[in-house]
Amino acid sequence: MLNIDIPTLAEFKLLASTRSDACISLYVPTSPLHEHARANRIAFEDLAREALSQLKTAGLDKRRLGPIADRFGHLAGSVLENTDDNKFRYRQSNPSEQIDEFWTSRSNGFALLTTPEMMQTFRLPERPKPLAEVADRFHLTPLIRAMTIPHDVFVLALSEGRVRLLHVFVNFPPVEIEIPELPKSAEEATRRRSAHVRAPRGHRQNLEGQKVLLHKYARKVDRAVCGVLAAREPPLVLAAGEPMASIFRSVTTYPRLVEDAIAGNPDHVTDAQLADLARPVLERFCQRQLEAAIMAFDELKPGRATADLSYAAHAATAGAIDQLVVDLDAVIPGLVSDIDGSVIYSASDDAETCSVVDEVAKRALCTGAQVLGAHSKDLPGRAPLIAILRYRFG
Repeated sequence: MLNIDIPTLAEFKLLASTRSDACISLYVPTSPLHEHARANRIAFEDLAREALSQLKTAGLDKRRLGPIADRFGHLAGSVLENTDDNKFRYRQSNPSEQIDEFWTSRSNGFALLTTPEMMQTFRLPERPKPLAEVADRFHLTPLIRAMTIPHDVFVLALSEGRVRLLHVFVNFPPVEIEIPELPKSAEEATRRRSAHVRAPRGHRQNLEGQKVLLHKYARKVDRAVCGVLAAREPPLVLAAGEPMASIFRSVTTYPRLVEDAIAGNPDHVTDAQLADLARPVLERFCQRQLEAAIMAFDELKPGRATADLSYAAHAATAGAIDQLVVDLDAVIPGLVSDIDGSVIYSASDDAETCSVVDEVAKRALCTGAQVLGAHSKDLPGRAPLIAILRYRFG
Protein backbone atom coordinates (compact mmCIF):
# COMPACT_ATOMS: atom_id res chain seq x y z
CA MET A 1 0.00 0.00 0.00
CA LEU A 2 1.34 3.42 -0.97
CA ASN A 3 0.68 6.10 1.65
CA ILE A 4 0.51 9.62 0.27
CA ASP A 5 -0.93 12.79 1.77
CA ILE A 6 -0.73 15.60 -0.73
CA PRO A 7 -1.66 19.00 0.76
CA THR A 8 -5.14 20.34 0.30
CA LEU A 9 -5.49 23.77 -1.28
CA ALA A 10 -6.17 25.31 2.15
CA GLU A 11 -2.99 23.74 3.56
CA PHE A 12 -0.97 24.86 0.55
CA LYS A 13 -2.23 28.45 0.86
CA LEU A 14 -1.21 28.53 4.51
CA LEU A 15 2.27 27.24 3.70
CA ALA A 16 2.65 29.64 0.77
CA SER A 17 1.78 32.63 2.94
CA THR A 18 4.10 31.65 5.82
CA ARG A 19 7.00 34.03 6.47
CA SER A 20 9.59 33.59 9.22
CA ASP A 21 13.23 34.19 10.07
CA ALA A 22 13.58 30.39 9.85
CA CYS A 23 11.49 28.54 7.26
CA ILE A 24 13.06 25.10 6.81
CA SER A 25 12.11 22.91 3.85
CA LEU A 26 13.34 19.31 3.89
CA TYR A 27 12.62 16.93 1.00
CA VAL A 28 13.78 13.36 1.48
CA PRO A 29 13.67 10.67 -1.23
CA THR A 30 12.43 7.50 0.47
CA SER A 31 11.78 3.87 -0.36
CA PRO A 32 8.35 2.31 0.22
CA LEU A 33 9.96 -1.02 1.13
CA HIS A 34 9.83 -2.03 4.80
CA GLU A 35 13.45 -3.14 4.87
CA HIS A 36 14.60 0.34 3.85
CA ALA A 37 13.13 2.11 6.92
CA ARG A 38 16.55 2.68 8.49
CA ALA A 39 17.97 4.08 5.24
CA ASN A 40 15.00 6.47 5.04
CA ARG A 41 15.68 7.69 8.58
CA ILE A 42 19.40 8.16 7.93
CA ALA A 43 18.65 10.18 4.77
CA PHE A 44 16.44 12.44 6.90
CA GLU A 45 19.13 12.76 9.59
CA ASP A 46 21.67 13.97 7.02
CA LEU A 47 19.36 16.66 5.68
CA ALA A 48 18.26 17.71 9.18
CA ARG A 49 21.90 18.21 10.21
CA GLU A 50 22.51 20.29 7.10
CA ALA A 51 19.50 22.53 7.80
CA LEU A 52 20.50 23.06 11.45
CA SER A 53 24.04 23.97 10.44
CA GLN A 54 22.64 26.55 8.01
CA LEU A 55 20.50 28.03 10.78
CA LYS A 56 23.41 28.23 13.21
CA THR A 57 25.67 29.82 10.58
CA ALA A 58 22.94 32.38 9.88
CA GLY A 59 22.96 33.30 13.58
CA LEU A 60 19.46 32.15 14.53
CA ASP A 61 18.80 32.69 18.23
CA LYS A 62 19.31 29.51 20.29
CA ARG A 63 15.83 29.84 21.79
CA ARG A 64 14.35 29.60 18.29
CA LEU A 65 16.78 26.97 17.07
CA GLY A 66 16.02 24.66 20.01
CA PRO A 67 12.42 23.67 19.11
CA ILE A 68 13.48 22.83 15.55
CA ALA A 69 16.39 20.66 16.74
CA ASP A 70 14.08 18.88 19.20
CA ARG A 71 11.57 18.04 16.45
CA PHE A 72 14.28 16.70 14.18
CA GLY A 73 15.75 14.65 17.01
CA HIS A 74 12.36 13.18 17.87
CA LEU A 75 11.74 12.09 14.26
CA ALA A 76 15.24 10.65 14.03
CA GLY A 77 14.93 8.86 17.36
CA SER A 78 18.16 10.52 18.50
CA VAL A 79 19.58 13.39 20.49
CA LEU A 80 21.11 16.16 18.39
CA GLU A 81 24.31 17.66 19.80
CA ASN A 82 25.90 20.93 18.75
CA THR A 83 29.64 20.93 17.98
CA ASP A 84 32.11 23.78 17.99
CA ASP A 85 32.40 24.02 14.21
CA ASN A 86 28.73 24.90 13.56
CA LYS A 87 27.94 21.25 12.90
CA PHE A 88 25.43 18.91 14.51
CA ARG A 89 25.77 15.23 15.32
CA TYR A 90 23.49 12.50 16.65
CA ARG A 91 24.07 10.82 20.00
CA GLN A 92 22.66 7.53 21.29
CA SER A 93 20.71 6.74 18.16
CA ASN A 94 18.35 4.07 19.43
CA PRO A 95 14.98 4.75 17.82
CA SER A 96 11.84 3.17 19.22
CA GLU A 97 9.62 0.78 17.29
CA GLN A 98 7.23 3.69 16.75
CA ILE A 99 9.98 5.74 15.07
CA ASP A 100 11.03 2.78 12.93
CA GLU A 101 7.40 2.29 11.88
CA PHE A 102 7.18 5.97 10.93
CA TRP A 103 10.12 5.59 8.55
CA THR A 104 8.52 2.58 6.91
CA SER A 105 7.04 5.36 4.88
CA ARG A 106 5.27 3.45 2.12
CA SER A 107 5.89 6.46 -0.10
CA ASN A 108 8.51 7.68 -2.54
CA GLY A 109 9.23 10.95 -0.79
CA PHE A 110 8.91 12.76 2.52
CA ALA A 111 8.46 16.51 2.95
CA LEU A 112 8.94 18.37 6.22
CA LEU A 113 8.21 22.09 6.44
CA THR A 114 8.85 23.79 9.76
CA THR A 115 9.43 27.06 11.58
CA PRO A 116 10.12 27.43 15.31
CA GLU A 117 6.34 27.70 15.80
CA MET A 118 4.92 24.94 13.55
CA MET A 119 5.66 21.82 11.55
CA GLN A 120 3.90 20.10 8.65
CA THR A 121 4.80 16.82 6.95
CA PHE A 122 3.65 15.13 3.75
CA ARG A 123 4.34 11.80 2.05
CA LEU A 124 4.86 12.24 -1.69
CA PRO A 125 4.13 9.96 -4.67
CA GLU A 126 7.34 10.95 -6.52
CA ARG A 127 10.96 10.83 -5.35
CA PRO A 128 12.08 14.45 -4.80
CA LYS A 129 15.68 15.56 -5.07
CA PRO A 130 17.31 15.65 -1.60
CA LEU A 131 16.97 19.20 -0.34
CA ALA A 132 17.53 21.15 2.87
CA GLU A 133 16.68 24.81 2.32
CA VAL A 134 16.53 27.62 4.84
CA ALA A 135 14.90 30.91 3.83
CA ASP A 136 12.23 33.39 4.86
CA ARG A 137 9.57 31.26 3.12
CA PHE A 138 9.04 27.59 2.27
CA HIS A 139 10.32 25.92 -0.87
CA LEU A 140 7.16 24.34 -2.31
CA THR A 141 8.16 23.13 -5.77
CA PRO A 142 7.87 19.38 -4.98
CA LEU A 143 4.43 19.98 -3.46
CA ILE A 144 3.34 21.88 -6.56
CA ARG A 145 4.47 18.92 -8.64
CA ALA A 146 2.50 16.53 -6.45
CA MET A 147 -0.61 18.72 -6.66
CA THR A 148 -0.53 19.31 -10.43
CA ILE A 149 0.58 15.98 -11.94
CA PRO A 150 -1.90 13.13 -11.29
CA HIS A 151 -0.16 10.05 -9.92
CA ASP A 152 -3.30 8.29 -8.85
CA VAL A 153 -6.97 7.89 -9.66
CA PHE A 154 -10.01 6.53 -7.86
CA VAL A 155 -12.21 3.82 -9.35
CA LEU A 156 -15.84 3.37 -8.35
CA ALA A 157 -16.83 -0.21 -9.15
CA LEU A 158 -20.62 -0.16 -9.09
CA SER A 159 -23.29 -2.78 -9.69
CA GLU A 160 -26.65 -3.60 -8.15
CA GLY A 161 -25.09 -6.33 -6.04
CA ARG A 162 -21.86 -4.67 -4.90
CA VAL A 163 -20.01 -1.36 -4.69
CA ARG A 164 -16.39 -0.58 -3.84
CA LEU A 165 -14.07 2.41 -4.14
CA LEU A 166 -10.46 1.72 -5.14
CA HIS A 167 -7.44 4.01 -4.90
CA VAL A 168 -5.28 3.20 -7.93
CA PHE A 169 -1.64 4.29 -8.17
CA VAL A 170 0.63 4.48 -11.19
CA ASN A 171 3.27 2.09 -9.88
CA PHE A 172 1.71 0.36 -6.87
CA PRO A 173 -1.12 -2.11 -6.19
CA PRO A 174 -4.59 -0.64 -5.69
CA VAL A 175 -6.15 -0.17 -2.26
CA GLU A 176 -9.83 -0.46 -1.40
CA ILE A 177 -11.11 2.53 0.57
CA GLU A 178 -13.35 1.72 3.51
CA ILE A 179 -16.36 4.07 3.68
CA PRO A 180 -18.81 3.37 6.53
CA GLU A 181 -21.63 5.31 4.82
CA LEU A 182 -21.25 3.44 1.51
CA PRO A 183 -24.14 0.99 0.95
CA LYS A 184 -22.99 -2.54 0.17
CA SER A 185 -25.60 -3.09 -2.53
CA ALA A 186 -28.82 -1.77 -4.04
CA GLU A 187 -30.73 -4.11 -1.74
CA GLU A 188 -29.20 -2.51 1.37
CA ALA A 189 -29.63 1.04 0.03
CA THR A 190 -33.30 0.61 -0.87
CA ARG A 191 -34.20 -1.83 1.93
CA ARG A 192 -35.68 -4.23 -0.59
CA ARG A 193 -34.63 -7.76 -1.35
CA SER A 194 -34.31 -6.79 -4.99
CA ALA A 195 -34.23 -3.54 -6.91
CA HIS A 196 -36.27 -5.35 -9.57
CA VAL A 197 -39.80 -4.33 -8.58
CA ARG A 198 -42.61 -6.72 -9.38
CA ALA A 199 -45.80 -4.81 -10.05
CA PRO A 200 -49.26 -6.02 -11.17
CA ARG A 201 -49.71 -3.45 -13.92
CA GLY A 202 -47.33 -4.71 -16.53
CA HIS A 203 -43.75 -4.53 -17.69
CA ARG A 204 -43.51 -0.73 -18.01
CA GLN A 205 -44.33 -0.06 -14.35
CA ASN A 206 -41.88 -2.76 -13.34
CA LEU A 207 -39.05 -1.02 -15.22
CA GLU A 208 -39.99 2.42 -13.91
CA GLY A 209 -40.05 1.16 -10.36
CA GLN A 210 -36.66 -0.47 -10.83
CA LYS A 211 -35.19 2.81 -12.12
CA VAL A 212 -36.57 4.75 -9.15
CA LEU A 213 -34.89 2.36 -6.72
CA LEU A 214 -31.60 2.34 -8.64
CA HIS A 215 -31.60 6.16 -8.67
CA LYS A 216 -32.04 6.12 -4.90
CA TYR A 217 -29.15 3.67 -4.60
CA ALA A 218 -26.92 5.74 -6.91
CA ARG A 219 -27.59 8.94 -4.94
CA LYS A 220 -26.57 7.25 -1.67
CA VAL A 221 -23.38 5.99 -3.30
CA ASP A 222 -22.66 9.44 -4.71
CA ARG A 223 -23.08 11.16 -1.32
CA ALA A 224 -20.74 8.69 0.37
CA VAL A 225 -18.06 8.94 -2.34
CA CYS A 226 -18.22 12.73 -2.56
CA GLY A 227 -17.80 12.97 1.21
CA VAL A 228 -14.53 11.06 1.02
CA LEU A 229 -13.08 12.70 -2.10
CA ALA A 230 -14.28 16.28 -1.62
CA ALA A 231 -11.08 17.63 -0.03
CA ARG A 232 -8.88 16.75 -3.00
CA GLU A 233 -11.32 16.15 -5.87
CA PRO A 234 -9.10 13.63 -7.68
CA PRO A 235 -10.21 12.08 -11.00
CA LEU A 236 -12.82 9.36 -10.55
CA VAL A 237 -13.30 6.54 -13.06
CA LEU A 238 -16.61 4.68 -13.12
CA ALA A 239 -16.61 0.91 -13.66
CA ALA A 240 -20.20 -0.18 -14.26
CA GLY A 241 -22.54 -1.84 -16.71
CA GLU A 242 -25.86 -0.50 -17.95
CA PRO A 243 -28.23 0.79 -16.77
CA MET A 244 -26.23 1.42 -13.59
CA ALA A 245 -23.55 3.51 -15.36
CA SER A 246 -26.05 5.91 -16.96
CA ILE A 247 -28.08 6.20 -13.76
CA PHE A 248 -25.03 7.09 -11.67
CA ARG A 249 -23.87 9.70 -14.20
CA SER A 250 -27.34 11.28 -14.14
CA VAL A 251 -27.33 11.80 -10.36
CA THR A 252 -23.68 12.34 -9.41
CA THR A 253 -22.53 15.71 -8.14
CA TYR A 254 -18.84 14.81 -8.28
CA PRO A 255 -17.06 17.37 -10.51
CA ARG A 256 -14.12 15.21 -11.64
CA LEU A 257 -15.88 12.10 -12.94
CA VAL A 258 -13.87 11.03 -15.99
CA GLU A 259 -15.70 10.82 -19.31
CA ASP A 260 -14.18 7.44 -20.20
CA ALA A 261 -15.49 4.50 -18.21
CA ILE A 262 -14.67 0.84 -17.62
CA ALA A 263 -17.65 -0.91 -19.19
CA GLY A 264 -19.32 -4.07 -17.96
CA ASN A 265 -20.25 -5.55 -14.60
CA PRO A 266 -17.22 -5.17 -12.29
CA ASP A 267 -18.32 -7.82 -9.78
CA HIS A 268 -16.18 -10.52 -11.33
CA VAL A 269 -13.18 -8.28 -12.05
CA THR A 270 -10.38 -8.21 -9.49
CA ASP A 271 -9.02 -5.01 -7.98
CA ALA A 272 -5.73 -5.51 -9.83
CA GLN A 273 -7.55 -5.92 -13.15
CA LEU A 274 -9.58 -2.76 -12.54
CA ALA A 275 -6.34 -0.89 -11.77
CA ASP A 276 -4.81 -2.07 -15.04
CA LEU A 277 -7.88 -0.82 -16.91
CA ALA A 278 -7.95 2.50 -15.04
CA ARG A 279 -4.34 3.61 -15.65
CA PRO A 280 -4.73 4.21 -19.42
CA VAL A 281 -8.02 6.01 -18.68
CA LEU A 282 -6.07 8.37 -16.40
CA GLU A 283 -3.44 8.94 -19.11
CA ARG A 284 -6.12 9.84 -21.67
CA PHE A 285 -7.85 12.12 -19.15
CA CYS A 286 -4.61 14.05 -18.50
CA GLN A 287 -3.81 14.28 -22.21
CA ARG A 288 -7.26 15.66 -22.98
CA GLN A 289 -6.92 18.27 -20.23
CA LEU A 290 -3.60 19.39 -21.71
CA GLU A 291 -4.94 19.47 -25.26
CA ALA A 292 -7.98 21.48 -24.16
CA ALA A 293 -5.77 24.02 -22.37
CA ILE A 294 -3.51 24.46 -25.40
CA MET A 295 -6.54 24.86 -27.67
CA ALA A 296 -7.95 27.54 -25.36
CA PHE A 297 -4.54 29.24 -25.31
CA ASP A 298 -4.44 29.36 -29.13
CA GLU A 299 -7.97 30.75 -29.31
CA LEU A 300 -7.56 33.43 -26.63
CA LYS A 301 -4.04 34.77 -27.27
CA PRO A 302 -2.88 37.48 -27.13
CA GLY A 303 -5.70 39.27 -25.30
CA ARG A 304 -6.55 36.65 -22.69
CA ALA A 305 -3.64 34.21 -22.92
CA THR A 306 0.12 34.53 -22.67
CA ALA A 307 3.35 32.55 -22.73
CA ASP A 308 5.35 35.51 -21.41
CA LEU A 309 6.76 34.63 -17.98
CA SER A 310 6.95 38.19 -16.63
CA TYR A 311 3.43 39.00 -17.78
CA ALA A 312 2.16 35.75 -16.23
CA ALA A 313 3.83 36.71 -12.92
CA HIS A 314 1.97 40.04 -12.91
CA ALA A 315 -1.31 38.25 -13.72
CA ALA A 316 -0.80 35.53 -11.08
CA THR A 317 -0.12 38.13 -8.39
CA ALA A 318 -3.34 39.94 -9.33
CA GLY A 319 -5.34 36.69 -9.29
CA ALA A 320 -6.07 37.02 -13.01
CA ILE A 321 -5.03 33.51 -14.13
CA ASP A 322 -7.81 31.01 -14.72
CA GLN A 323 -5.72 28.12 -16.05
CA LEU A 324 -1.97 27.55 -16.08
CA VAL A 325 0.16 24.88 -17.72
CA VAL A 326 3.75 24.81 -16.46
CA ASP A 327 6.96 22.98 -17.20
CA LEU A 328 7.91 22.11 -13.63
CA ASP A 329 11.40 21.12 -14.74
CA ALA A 330 12.11 24.66 -15.94
CA VAL A 331 14.39 26.53 -13.52
CA ILE A 332 14.45 30.28 -14.12
CA PRO A 333 15.85 31.93 -10.97
CA GLY A 334 14.76 35.35 -9.85
CA LEU A 335 12.63 37.38 -7.45
CA VAL A 336 8.92 38.08 -7.87
CA SER A 337 7.44 41.12 -6.14
CA ASP A 338 4.71 40.38 -3.61
CA ILE A 339 3.12 43.72 -4.46
CA ASP A 340 2.72 43.77 -8.25
CA GLY A 341 4.41 40.60 -9.50
CA SER A 342 7.30 42.36 -11.22
CA VAL A 343 10.26 40.04 -11.86
CA ILE A 344 13.96 40.57 -11.31
CA TYR A 345 15.82 37.71 -12.98
CA SER A 346 18.99 36.26 -11.49
CA ALA A 347 22.02 34.64 -13.09
CA SER A 348 22.16 31.88 -10.47
CA ASP A 349 19.82 29.90 -8.27
CA ASP A 350 20.52 30.35 -4.54
CA ALA A 351 18.70 30.72 -1.22
CA GLU A 352 17.97 34.38 -1.92
CA THR A 353 16.07 33.64 -5.13
CA CYS A 354 13.26 31.34 -6.22
CA SER A 355 12.20 29.67 -9.44
CA VAL A 356 10.00 32.23 -11.15
CA VAL A 357 8.00 29.49 -12.86
CA ASP A 358 7.28 27.84 -9.52
CA GLU A 359 6.37 31.16 -7.93
CA VAL A 360 3.83 31.84 -10.70
CA ALA A 361 2.37 28.34 -10.21
CA LYS A 362 2.18 28.87 -6.44
CA ARG A 363 0.34 32.18 -6.78
CA ALA A 364 -2.00 30.77 -9.42
CA LEU A 365 -2.90 27.84 -7.16
CA CYS A 366 -3.52 30.16 -4.22
CA THR A 367 -5.96 32.26 -6.27
CA GLY A 368 -8.03 29.32 -7.48
CA ALA A 369 -6.51 28.66 -10.90
CA GLN A 370 -6.37 25.20 -12.38
CA VAL A 371 -2.69 24.31 -12.68
CA LEU A 372 -1.46 21.48 -14.91
CA GLY A 373 2.06 20.09 -15.18
CA ALA A 374 3.56 19.30 -18.58
CA HIS A 375 6.84 18.63 -20.35
CA SER A 376 8.58 21.37 -22.30
CA LYS A 377 8.04 19.52 -25.60
CA ASP A 378 4.26 19.63 -25.05
CA LEU A 379 4.08 23.41 -24.59
CA PRO A 380 3.76 25.81 -27.55
CA GLY A 381 7.20 27.08 -28.54
CA ARG A 382 8.68 25.08 -25.62
CA ALA A 383 7.69 27.99 -23.36
CA PRO A 384 8.13 27.42 -19.61
CA LEU A 385 4.41 28.06 -19.16
CA ILE A 386 1.20 29.16 -20.80
CA ALA A 387 -1.48 31.09 -18.93
CA ILE A 388 -5.14 31.58 -19.74
CA LEU A 389 -6.53 34.69 -18.07
CA ARG A 390 -9.89 35.32 -16.49
CA TYR A 391 -10.05 38.73 -18.16
CA ARG A 392 -7.87 41.08 -20.20
CA PHE A 393 -5.13 42.14 -17.85
CA GLY A 394 -2.65 45.00 -17.79
